[in-house]
Amino acid sequence: MRILLLEFFSSGGIYTDTDSARNNHERSTLVDEGWQMLQALLQDAIRSDRLHIDVLLDKACDHQSDDVFSLANVSCHPISNADQFTQQLSRLAVLADYVIAVAPETENLLGQLAEQLRKCGANVLLPSAEQICWSSSKFQTYQKLTEHKVPTPGILNPKELALLNEDALVVVKPEFGAGCIDTNVLTASELSSVVPKPDTLIQLYHNGINVSVSVITGAAPVIMQPLYQQIKIVDQSLRFMGVENDVATQHAERATRLAQRCIPLFSGATGWIGIDMVIGESPTDDMVIEINPRLTTSFCTLSKSADTSLVGMMIDNAAGRELK
Repeated sequence: MRILLLEFFSSGGIYTDTDSARNNHERSTLVDEGWQMLQALLQDAIRSDRLHIDVLLDKACDHQSDDVFSLANVSCHPISNADQFTQQLSRLAVLADYVIAVAPETENLLGQLAEQLRKCGANVLLPSAEQICWSSSKFQTYQKLTEHKVPTPGILNPKELALLNEDALVVVKPEFGAGCIDTNVLTASELSSVVPKPDTLIQLYHNGINVSVSVITGAAPVIMQPLYQQIKIVDQSLRFMGVENDVATQHAERATRLAQRCIPLFSGATGWIGIDMVIGESPTDDMVIEINPRLTTSFCTLSKSADTSLVGMMIDNAAGRELK
């Protein structure tokens, strides 16, 4: 069986990202961070001896000489410009039985990549275009979760904001954003002196335990072990510090129950979704914050502790095969 692995930045997709002018430092940083995710996928996939693995890799990544690319079942395809990325993507996507692609939702990069792959006829392990669209928007995610009675923080309107106590904490975040980027935590009094940008959402801040729950979607969705997230408030900004290696054992049951309520929203999807939530003092305080329609950094931690290939599980679930 042949698969294609790509992560947008480290696989050369950054050359096609013309909407954002990136300097050399930013390009290097995004490629290096992307390589960590791509490397985790690759190390996981080689655990399955039934796979031949094609990998697109930006030449700037400087990892073509790594030992993993000398394996007989791994082929590295270096990318140095936008045309090369598009051509190799189209060629290899058609040859692959399955494509596993990672990209951020911002600027619709994930949606565009999924559409490009599907136009090639690729069997890409991602949610549908419609599912990627609504889960890429924090406002539409709020609407979808509310419609299906999944608890999530409400969006405050001007009248509600005016009634808040001055010391009440609120979260100010962009509708289209990745993780904690450009997300601030302010008091209601501090908010009164701020002019929010267009497409900004304001919600009450919910204090609690930050947990991430990953789900392998497909014929029989598999809820992975919940993991604690390290999220801190630094200078009025939310900062994502990473995922802890320890399983969220103490809160696993509540986190799993909440994740189960989100799965029907991704009916028919294949691949992987990541559900970010806050576990409060009691079950009635538990809230889903957002849903990522793609592989997240939790994969890196979960893959290391798994006794089987998670890539293999994604493929088997997409194919309707019974998971062992």
